[in-house]
Amino acid sequence: MDHNDNTSSNGNGRPTSPSPSLYSFHSSVDERIILREMYGRILNNQNDTYFLPADHEEHRRLDLQHHIYTLMLGDLYPAGSLVRKALRPRANRRPKVLDIGTGSGRWVIDMAKEFPHCDVVGVDLAPPRLEGEAPSNCRFEIDDANLGFAHFRQQFDVVHARATSMGIRDYPAFLKELALTLRPGGVLLLGEGEMQLYDEQRRPLSFSEVTSSWIERVFFAGYNAVKTRGGSIDASAMTPSWLRSIDSLIDVGWAKAFIPIGPWIYANERDRVLAEMLRTNCLQYISGLIPLLLSDGYLPESVEKMKREATAELQELRVNIYSRWSFAWAIKKP
Repeated sequence: MDHNDNTSSNGNGRPTSPSPSLYSFHSSVDERIILREMYGRILNNQNDTYFLPADHEEHRRLDLQHHIYTLMLGDLYPAGSLVRKALRPRANRRPKVLDIGTGSGRWVIDMAKEFPHCDVVGVDLAPPRLEGEAPSNCRFEIDDANLGFAHFRQQFDVVHARATSMGIRDYPAFLKELALTLRPGGVLLLGEGEMQLYDEQRRPLSFSEVTSSWIERVFFAGYNAVKTRGGSIDASAMTPSWLRSIDSLIDVGWAKAFIPIGPWIYANERDRVLAEMLRTNCLQYISGLIPLLLSDGYLPESVEKMKREATAELQELRVNIYSRWSFAWAIKKP
C-alpha cells in the first residue's frame, strides 16, 4: 500500500492529492497507521463511528454474511437485469464497479470473476484479509466514505454499498456522493440488515427490561451504542425516500426480506440453510459487538453475561425471532 505523502487538506479531512484513496494496495505500509487493537480485537484507525472489528475473525463473519446475502437474493446483487445491462461489454471502454464498505472483499472478488470484462474497486476503512491471489481486474483501496468521493466523479457503471450505515454519519449526503460517482445510466445498489428484531408475526419487537430476551438486550444495547457514535443505523427505513429526493436518480426500487435467526421455522432446505447461516452470523456478530459495548460504558461482566445468555438462547433456539434485510436501487439519469 502506498501512503499519500501530500498532507495538505481540502477542509474535509481529505488530502488534496489527486490520488484515488488514502491508501491503495500495491506495496506494504505499517498497518499500525490504519489499524488499532482495542478490547482484544483489531479495529480500523480511520473512523471512530464504525466500531466493529476489522480482523480475520470479523472478515470470516463477513464472508458468511456475503453468502447469506447471495443465497437470499439468488444472485450477487438485487435488480439483476439493471446490473447486467449497466455492465454489458462495450467497444469503447471497460465498465467499472465500485463497492463501498467492502469488508472481506468477497463481493468484489466474485463480481470480478462474474464480469471479467469489468474493473471492480473495493473501498473500506481497513484492508481485506485475502487468501490467495485476487483477480487481476479488481483492486482494493482504504478510504473513509464520510469524506466523500470527489476523486470518483462519474467513473462507475455500478456502485454497491452494503451494511455501511453503522459507519456513515450523514446518510442522505452519502447517497448524494454515491450518485455523483455514477456514469449516466449507472445503477446504485444498497443493502442493510436491520438491528430492529421482529416477533413470530413479523412485528417489531419493543424492548423491555423485564420481558425482552437476551438477544434483544444485546441488539438494543448495540443499537444505542451505534447511535451514540453517530452512525445512521436507521437509514434503511428512509433510503427509498432519500433516493427519490436526489434529482439525478430515477426508477427507485426496494425490497425487504425476513429471515428467522436459527431454523425454528423453515419451508424448505434453502430456508433452513439460510436460517442456520444467519444464526451463526448472529453469534459471531455478538462477539464483534463487545468492543462497541465496552466503549459505550458497559462493564465487562455485564457484556460477558449478555453474550453468554444470548449465545445460549440462539444455540438452543429458545426464542423465535426474525431479522429483516432491506435492499434499494436506483438508476442515474441518462
